[in-house]
Amino acid sequence: MTEIDDALHRLGEAFVAGLKEPGYQLITVYPYGTQSQTYTTAGEPSRLGHWITPDLDNAMSALPGVAGRGLVIEMIGDPNRTYTIHWSRDIPSLPARIILDEHYRLPGHELPPARTPGTTETGPTDPGTLAEVERLVTEFITRHHPQGYAPGYSEQEILAAEQHLGARLPEDLRALYRLIHDDSTESGLLDPFVLVPLNILLEWNQQNHPGYHDGPFDDAVIFDCAPAGHVRRVSSSSGWITFARDYGMNLAAVDLDPGPLGRIGQILTYGRDVWAPVEYVAASMTDLLRRAIATLDEEHPSPPDPQIRADTIAGLPPTTQGAILDTEAPLHGADFKPFTNLRSLTVRGKPSLADLSLPIHLPIEHLDVEAARWVLAPLPPAITDLTLSGNTGPASIADLATLPNLVRLDLSGAAVTDIETIAMFPALRVLILNGRQWTNLLATGWRPDSLAAAELGGTAGVGDAARWYQAFGRKGAVHTLTGAL
Repeated sequence: MTEIDDALHRLGEAFVAGLKEPGYQLITVYPYGTQSQTYTTAGEPSRLGHWITPDLDNAMSALPGVAGRGLVIEMIGDPNRTYTIHWSRDIPSLPARIILDEHYRLPGHELPPARTPGTTETGPTDPGTLAEVERLVTEFITRHHPQGYAPGYSEQEILAAEQHLGARLPEDLRALYRLIHDDSTESGLLDPFVLVPLNILLEWNQQNHPGYHDGPFDDAVIFDCAPAGHVRRVSSSSGWITFARDYGMNLAAVDLDPGPLGRIGQILTYGRDVWAPVEYVAASMTDLLRRAIATLDEEHPSPPDPQIRADTIAGLPPTTQGAILDTEAPLHGADFKPFTNLRSLTVRGKPSLADLSLPIHLPIEHLDVEAARWVLAPLPPAITDLTLSGNTGPASIADLATLPNLVRLDLSGAAVTDIETIAMFPALRVLILNGRQWTNLLATGWRPDSLAAAELGGTAGVGDAARWYQAFGRKGAVHTLTGAL
């Protein structure tokens, strides 16, 4: 008997010693410790047997010492003191994710095309713009920064930087660089932002694009910046040119590719304090200069959070883009008819009923519902990302096959009657299921050839996890031990 077998037999004996009903325990063993949870045979989390006894505690503590690079264990026990243990070194701990298409991005999150060096716009900075920016900078220096700034760049230096960048800077930003080299003293000229030298601007913008560079498991919804329509609703754009930083790990960018109501050269920000890909700041760099001069000693209010938390629908403003409802009261989709800007809806609190007959005209892209019972109906066709969970009785998901844009689906916390209908979902690229669901789906002969990414979530026995892993061409060897106390 190997050292691992001996440790696992001692663990199985300690587990079944306190069982009063059949159940199982899933254990992940790391070099630094263990993580475990016990379940009923129905898969419900439960504190089966004696949660901690000296024997069980000692057996669990011994596992990291024999695990090497880690183990995943499924221990099935019965009150008659018999047990079966499945274990594997190959399968990953939960949740486990596999990326099949490294280039796939959710809708609106596609990587923008790279800028190519060179620009045909080679004329000098607009004289009128240069004069206005010079007036504002002079006023700021006179009132707030008498030591002034290092001299700016020549037209030739700015043009050379633009040729490397592959884009012409807005006229007022060009004008600012003609007048000053940078704001190394953090004077507040573009409060709250600090202008960086041209060489830093080039370095930042040749490395990456502002915004999100996320994958298939990240936030799906991109909310409209306020005011709506000024910024394109994308996660990243090659038209966003970063030129400044603030004091809190955020950055500022000029927008060369605005939305239908915006203007070229408008100012955006992104970074640590920005929940969305970017936020709208000002109509231009000139406007930002004017505001900094007028309100240097004032605090700038933070933009409103696009996601509103509430206990009832009545607590949501009619312009809500994202709603997180925490309620136990029954929910009726028709009540959301007035919310014509709603792009994301999350329901928590596990209401007794969630009737999902949402109005078809709603622009909802993300829907996440946890309810004791949810009733599906034809959903708005804009939905791209759907999570269903919490239902106590199995439900059909056949209606989801009518969604033309559903690219990501998470059923790992749901009970469904017809998992095989997933094969008919036309746009599905990212699928998240629990162990039993993956096993049942794979048993129908379905293969994940059309997926860009997959996740094993919820709960999964070692056998389920191995079958899931093997379906994606990975190694998934499982070892089995049986014994009795």
